[in-house]
Amino acid sequence: MTQSRELNGILYEGIPPVEDFSPTGIMSPTGGLLAVLVLIVEPGVEVEDFAARYRMVPRDQIARAVDSQARWTLETDGRVTIQLLCEESAARIVIPSDPRVHLWTGMARLNGGSLSLIVIPGLPRGETLGYYLGPHGGPYWHLSVGCIPL
Repeated sequence: MTQSRELNGILYEGIPPVEDFSPTGIMSPTGGLLAVLVLIVEPGVEVEDFAARYRMVPRDQIARAVDSQARWTLETDGRVTIQLLCEESAARIVIPSDPRVHLWTGMARLNGGSLSLIVIPGLPRGETLGYYLGPHGGPYWHLSVGCIPL
């Protein structure tokens, strides 16, 4: 049975315990703006098995939606559902409807429809997310999530 958790209205199933999250945008290597959902996992929780299971790659590698079985959908009621699939299991994130989330998904659609799911193994105390995701920041795993239009 998959364990479900909720944090600030977002439902997580099959995901390591999340301390915080941030739907945001970062500059892509090609100069565009990339929609990302950053999950900051609780300190001390191992994420390597989770990352390997869903074919996430380290920050220094390129993640392609075609290499994963992860997809996102903007549901008719405005919720955003992200599904990660593999042979052994499945994971899901459900973000409630919110105008800010609709802007975020619009950014993803304007840039090809993919968004990036980034998993950080605990953000060091006092470090900002912007610095951590920057070129001199810490380790993370990421996955390109393709859009399934309804």
